[in-house]
Amino acid sequence: MNTFTLFISFFFCVNLNAQNGKLFLSIWNKNGNAELNVPSDEYSYLKKGKLYYFISNDNVNIYFDMKIEDPEAQTRILKQGFTIWVNMDNKLTKKMGIRFTTGSQNSEGRNKPNIPDNNLITDVSPVGLLSLASTIELIGFKSEEARRFPADNSDNFRVTVRYSNEGILHFRMTMPIAKLPIRNSKDGDGAMPFTFGIEYGPTIAQPSFPPVLLWIKNIKLATDK
Repeated sequence: MNTFTLFISFFFCVNLNAQNGKLFLSIWNKNGNAELNVPSDEYSYLKKGKLYYFISNDNVNIYFDMKIEDPEAQTRILKQGFTIWVNMDNKLTKKMGIRFTTGSQNSEGRNKPNIPDNNLITDVSPVGLLSLASTIELIGFKSEEARRFPADNSDNFRVTVRYSNEGILHFRMTMPIAKLPIRNSKDGDGAMPFTFGIEYGPTIAQPSFPPVLLWIKNIKLATDK
């Protein structure tokens, strides 16, 4: 391998590491628990998941906002549910998560098998599907006694969901910082970066209809300073 090739390889590796280590900065939320009207150009887009997201925080909560314009993605989320995976080690592992609604396919009970529905066309109206989206389930939170509870509670993880007049599905998941194993940085500059995973689709995957899983790495919380 000649000198030029070695230089190009080194340059590529350095840039790759720099991209992998780039911080995703949360936005300071001055509105507290009030609904945040996120400007369209402030959202980040995940092409694979066909959804937009926006992360903000204050001293008490982390707010994860999503908007979904794609009708198929809307139906999958409402019928099959979605999970926000949280990893404070900044790794891509699914050990601790907040699942919003078991989905309309599982609304009759936890022991009902989650059989993927390959045909996403449904006679149930969007409003009908929305009415079934009312439950949160915690996964891997060992210190929490309640694992399943209503999504509209005021003292725990909670979710609000609505359709806009334009038919866009909006979600907000509010996550109390006190209930997350946030790690403070050694230099005293806020919390250590962490990772969110977004997953929606059937909990029992099949090759013909797999769930969608997306990762947002190196999230850094904002401060009011």
